[in-house]
Amino acid sequence: MSDYIKKQLQKCAWANLNNYDPNTNTYHIPKYSKPVFKVGGTYIVKLPIDVVNNKDSILATNWNNGLAPKYQYLKIYISKMLGANIYVDSIGFDINTNQDINDIFSGWLDATTLEQIAIL
Repeated sequence: MSDYIKKQLQKCAWANLNNYDPNTNTYHIPKYSKPVFKVGGTYIVKLPIDVVNNKDSILATNWNNGLAPKYQYLKIYISKMLGANIYVDSIGFDINTNQDINDIFSGWLDATTLEQIAIL
């Protein structure tokens, strides 16, 4: 891999440089697929903006007794699954500084609307 390409990839926050084959000088980038969430897994996810701080959303009203997450990015631990919904214990996450925010949310989220940022 050229030094220029390696430097550019290292600038990426979530670049995985393990897929490079120096023998063939190729870098394998896997095809995107929908995220798979598992009970007992820890992830960083991005929530849809219409769920954040929206105590009138269907999710907040019907599943979480009027509670809604305060941040769009969360570090979550999945403790239960029910259909497409997952029960999470989470903490707010600042994606720019890669640090936790001292705000906790426990409740149900719709896994089909989440964007998986990282698996921890």
